[in-house]
Amino acid sequence: EHVVFISMSVGAPFMLRLLSASVCAANRAGCIIRDVLKSGHLGVVQKGVNDPQTEADRRAQRCIVATLQRRFPNINVIGEEDILVQDEDYALVKPEEENVDVLKEKCPSDYLNVREKDVIVWVDPLDGTKEFTEGFPEHVTVLIGISLGGKAVSGVVHQPFYGPVGRSVWGMLGLGVRGATCIPAGDAHEKLKEGLKIVVTRSHMTQLVQDTVDSLKPAENIRVGGSGNKILMVLEGVKNCCDT
Repeated sequence: EHVVFISMSVGAPFMLRLLSASVCAANRAGCIIRDVLKSGHLGVVQKGVNDPQTEADRRAQRCIVATLQRRFPNINVIGEEDILVQDEDYALVKPEEENVDVLKEKCPSDYLNVREKDVIVWVDPLDGTKEFTEGFPEHVTVLIGISLGGKAVSGVVHQPFYGPVGRSVWGMLGLGVRGATCIPAGDAHEKLKEGLKIVVTRSHMTQLVQDTVDSLKPAENIRVGGSGNKILMVLEGVKNCCDT
């Protein structure tokens, strides 16, 4: 985890500071998720049919929301879980903690003058909760999306169980993706000569999705959990396409 004192962020454009804070919050949320799993006390409740929520979901969201609201009081943060931040959550990520890899980037010109009130941050604190509760933690991701004018422009996908301490993949329109080895787009026809490789949902399969997959006649079809997990598999060339 690459951190630096807040002095480096002074003068940095708001969008880079927001992305830096999001990476730090996602990293800390990943630590929380690993700790909850290690404890063995998942605290599962059912929000609806096939829709569990765990203590890791709750604590991770509180951490992310508290971190972003503390640094940027005027942004709108929308989390998946219907929970309130607690006082102790504001201390989980230190105020001076920043991500040096984000802050050293050059902010795209389109986002140099964005204000706090212009953005909405969307948080899925634990994508792949069902897999988390069923013994497939490697499917889990933490998702933070940043939108501007109703359009997704930046975000973070953190994998808590990637290696010993997890990893964060982050990016911004006009900047690219960092933290993952993305394959070049290349020629689609050449890539598909060996057959289409598809990754689809493990826990939320519907007849419509199944019929769509069958119509594509894929050479390989794997079912895993987590939208973030599936998207990273496509970005890194493990599969050609996915449902989300």
